[in-house]
Amino acid sequence: MECFRWKSRVRFIAICLMFFLSSVLAPAYSGDNTASSGKNLKVLVLTDAAGLGDKGFNDVCWKGVLRASQDFGLNARFLQAREQADYVSNLTLAAQNADIVVTLGYLFVDAVKQVSPGFPGTKFIHIEGDITGKNIASFDFKSEEGGFLAGLVAGLFTKSLKVGVVSGMEIPPVEAYITGFRAGVKTVENKRGKAIESIVVSAGSFNDPVKGKSLAQALIAKGVDVIFRAAGNTGIGVMEAVANAQGIYLIAEDLDVDAELPGKILASTLKRMDVAVYKALKSIVEGDFQPGHHWLGAAEGVMDISAMKYSQQLFTQQDLECIQKARTLLKHKKISVPKSSSELADFQVPEL
Repeated sequence: MECFRWKSRVRFIAICLMFFLSSVLAPAYSGDNTASSGKNLKVLVLTDAAGLGDKGFNDVCWKGVLRASQDFGLNARFLQAREQADYVSNLTLAAQNADIVVTLGYLFVDAVKQVSPGFPGTKFIHIEGDITGKNIASFDFKSEEGGFLAGLVAGLFTKSLKVGVVSGMEIPPVEAYITGFRAGVKTVENKRGKAIESIVVSAGSFNDPVKGKSLAQALIAKGVDVIFRAAGNTGIGVMEAVANAQGIYLIAEDLDVDAELPGKILASTLKRMDVAVYKALKSIVEGDFQPGHHWLGAAEGVMDISAMKYSQQLFTQQDLECIQKARTLLKHKKISVPKSSSELADFQVPEL
């Protein structure tokens, strides 16, 4: 009887695995097979537990994959991890069954370093993290530049002279966002001639909207009137807290979501990871894959801020000109924004 149960379990697992492979590797988008590649490459995108629908990091990257699928006839699917312990097994399965594996987020770095050498025939595209290898193209983004613009907006707007940040996890890209934000606030302090308090709190997770909401409410209770979020799916809770609070405003990250709370979201920082993903996939299709680690920022057109369509009336013309000048200087590499807290003390405040 026990042997029968064991065999039943094995068959069940095998059936689940076959179902998984057929669903994962079936095309999410059926492109034109006459695309420039003449191929039907299989692309598997791996996300953390936040998955798609975070209205930020993962969604931005997936946007680039979908665009490449449309233009080049790729078969693209995504696989969401339940927890970090799934990363290596998910990566191994993906590398065995896809031509291209795309990993999203700093937390995948160790898993990619472990798995990728065993699959030299598979191309890996990694977003956020320095990974080298002949079959790996990894991309990092100057999040500090987006953070700087967010801090500038928050500092120019705040009436209480208290601004806050809700972060997800304390990893380098998030630290860069926060440090840049502080540098932006510091720039406004010099301009306004007033001290502005910055309060930073961390949820310890990119997938805890409940914690995000409670942290935002705690900041509001302390007198903060502008909150910048750098929290992934946790940020959904931050948005809920802002939506339900009078006189409180949000600055979002990665993706333009200004229209979701018109006038309550002062701006969204834009991290165009979709551009990096698209160009990397395009290079593979065209036989011009560029392995190695790549840094991208405002000068490359991938770090910016939204047009502030719904909030411009809340700022003076002088403030808007200040923000525009900062954008221009960043694009021309005229401002060097610190990316770690240890560099902040030496930051040279620009004249805006």
